[in-house]
Amino acid sequence: MYITYSMRGGIIMTNKQKLQFFVDNGMSLSYISKRMNVNITTLSKWLHNQKGISTKNEEKLLLVLQDIIDKFQQTLEG
Repeated sequence: MYITYSMRGGIIMTNKQKLQFFVDNGMSLSYISKRMNVNITTLSKWLHNQKGISTKNEEKLLLVLQDIIDKFQQTLEG
């Protein structure tokens, strides 16, 4: 996994890296795929850079993933 750092010292991660972080820390692909309203196979293919994901589904994944990330961030900030 490639992680870069911002000028302010924070970690910058791609959306896929953020998704992998959630998975690595106990959030299941099943839960995430239900939240994103996509098939778990679609999510898994996208996460592992496999072919067969439509542009429409990829855009949908990015939008919903950003929403999950935003809500998680709000939870952390209290």
